[in-house]
Amino acid sequence: MLDDSELARRSILGFGEMIAALGRWGVGPEAEVRRRDALGARIDAAADNPWFDAAVVPIDESPPADDPRLPRCLWTVADSAPGRVEAAGIATPCLGLALDDPALKLDGGASDVGTPSLAALGDVNERAYGQFGVFGPLVSAIRDDRVRTHGLRDGDAFVCVALTMAIGDDLSIQYVATEAGHRRRGLAGRLLLATLASARGDGLRSATLQASPDGLSVYERLGFRSVATLRAFVRPDVGE
Repeated sequence: MLDDSELARRSILGFGEMIAALGRWGVGPEAEVRRRDALGARIDAAADNPWFDAAVVPIDESPPADDPRLPRCLWTVADSAPGRVEAAGIATPCLGLALDDPALKLDGGASDVGTPSLAALGDVNERAYGQFGVFGPLVSAIRDDRVRTHGLRDGDAFVCVALTMAIGDDLSIQYVATEAGHRRRGLAGRLLLATLASARGDGLRSATLQASPDGLSVYERLGFRSVATLRAFVRPDVGE
């Protein structure tokens, strides 16, 4: 069974690959950052958003010296990053679980999971997180065979969504969101249980993600455990 260090490596890789895909498809190949010590995208239109204009340092690498070709935010497990200051309030836990653990129970998932369009997934996320006009166009442009969307409807509209990216035999879970009027009904848990069960059936060995404060308890109830913490280091503004 996979240990915590391997799950941490997979979670961090998944985060970086997802940001890189947003840049590559939403902006262009020139936006993608793919280096030994940094993986992500420089997305100038989202320079104030540390989850989009960002790069992730692989767990076994040191943060690179600052470089104008790198995005404003650098995520790392290290205690510091050259030329940058920590945005301490947004440190993010990386979570993982081993799908090949025979003790893992994945019963109770939704039976009516649909496939929202990337545009619909973007709309739900933008409303859920109160950030409009950037994420929707970026995610809608993705044309990556590793990416799948998952969602639950109320009537004709999707009200709970998630995106996954298969990276080797890991399922990287991203952009889980529920419409405000449909929260606290267990929708995200049921959606993810079904998604995890399907991934296990397809032979994937792990599932990883990065948790927001609101989602942490949901993921822990599903069997995810914290395996690392990513800290955000941003380039200071001029004059700061």
